[in-house]
Order: sequence, then structure tokens, then C-alpha cells
Amino acid sequence: MKSKKLYPIRLDINCLPKNIYVSYESFEAGMKGVDSDLLQNQSGRDLIRDMAVEFLEEEEIQILTQKNEKPKAICEGREVSVSFSHTKDAVAGAISFEFNVGCDMENIHRNVHDRLINRMKHIDEKADLYEKLEPVQVWTLKEAALKMIGTGLRKPMKSVRILMKDPGFFDVEFDDGKRAKICSFQHKNHWISVCYHKFPDH
Repeated sequence: MKSKKLYPIRLDINCLPKNIYVSYESFEAGMKGVDSDLLQNQSGRDLIRDMAVEFLEEEEIQILTQKNEKPKAICEGREVSVSFSHTKDAVAGAISFEFNVGCDMENIHRNVHDRLINRMKHIDEKADLYEKLEPVQVWTLKEAALKMIGTGLRKPMKSVRILMKDPGFFDVEFDDGKRAKICSFQHKNHWISVCYHKFPDH
């Protein structure tokens, strides 16, 4: 007998505005080993569709994805900001009508080589950012920010300056002077970071 479809559960994250919805789903055992690009597109799109139904009460959502581009989504003619990220074990997604969002997730056990750490560092970042945080968490902060602006890793991480505020809460400044905020937290065996900036007309 086929199991009943379970709708996504909203993660209760204190450092996020109430109009940003974030969910996480573990992959079924049978999905592991599937081509990563297929997982990125299919699992992410499926999660976002389910989130639109569950949290936004939108039955129809059109999601347009292109490799190395931020997904675009439309609900009944209205644009909604979406972002998703996956590892070999799980997928996470963020969705909002009021905020532009970027989401990144990495396994907490992922090793970030020293050379990559040096390539991540912004010239004006404080050294204690890399002393107080695990390098993999910093990676998610930077990639979430780059996903929010739509470039992803086509733009270097060192172009993004991270400023630590309170535990789990960060400011981010881009090389063009624009700013946004980031919420970062651990869920199960993953670091998840969500970068967000309120749309001008909200």
C-alpha cells in the first residue's frame, strides 16, 4: 500500500520573520544515489510546491528553474520568492511573498579545506567569525546570500561580508553596498542558512 503524502512541516525558527516559511525533508532511502542534478530540481520543486499549498494556501505554483540561476515562481500571476538546497540526505526550502530569500544547507560533517576558507574571507571580515563558527556554517551563510541575489557561486564568496550579531543572526553586505540579514541554525545533522531582504513594496 502506498503511504499517504505528508505535507511539509514548518520549522519554528526564532530569528526569521513570520512571513518566511522554511521546511526540511529527509530523502527516502531509495532516493540516495540518484543523480544530484535530478535531486536538486525534482526534490526542491516538489518541496516548494507542497509548501505553497500548506503555508500560502496556493494550489497552483509555476516554478521555473535553470542551472546556476535562482528559481522563479509564480502563484496566480503573483511572484513569490523561493529557494531550495539539498545534500545527499535531505532537502530544505524557503518561500515568501514579502521577502526575497536565499537558502543553503550543508551536512555538519562536511570538511571545508583551508584553501576554501581563505577564498571565502572578505577583506573586512573580523577574524573571530572564523574562530567562533564552523567553516561549513560560514559556507552556508555566504552561499545563502549569493542565492538570494541570484548569482550563486558564479560570484565569489569573498565578495560577501558577514557580520555576526547575535547567536544564529547575521548581517550581510554585498560588494555593491546592499545589505540583508541571515538566520542560521542547525537542524538534525545539517546547517541551514536563510538570507532575506524585504521587497520594496511590502
